Order: sequence, then structure tokens, then C-alpha cells
Amino acid sequence: MKTLIIELPEEETKLFKQLLKKLNGRIVSHNPVPNKKTIDAMNELKQGKGVKFSSVSELFKSV
Repeated sequence: MKTLIIELPEEETKLFKQLLKKLNGRIVSHNPVPNKKTIDAMNELKQGKGVKFSSVSELFKSV
């Protein structure tokens, strides 16, 4: 198997999915663009906000 990254116009995705099915292909990931919540979180961190942990153990203890 080979993995390709392909960008298509929204209106062509249905046809492309039909072609993949016929070729026994599959979609591994279909949305590489972060959603609004993720973008907001990244911007918050860039502004120096958020909680910092010195280790993974410390992070899990806080949950």
C-alpha cells in the first residue's frame, strides 16, 4: 500500500470515494485542518496562557 495526500474540491469528494471503493482503497485521514477549538487552544498557548507540567506523571495526576 502507498499513502497519498490528495486535495479535492468539495463537490468531487463523493466521486473520489466511489473510485477508492472500487479500487479497494481507503481514506486514512480526511481532515488535516484543525477545528476552531484546537486553533483557539493553540492561540491560547502562544499567548503564554494555559497550564504547564514538568512531567507526564504530573499531568496525569492533575486529571
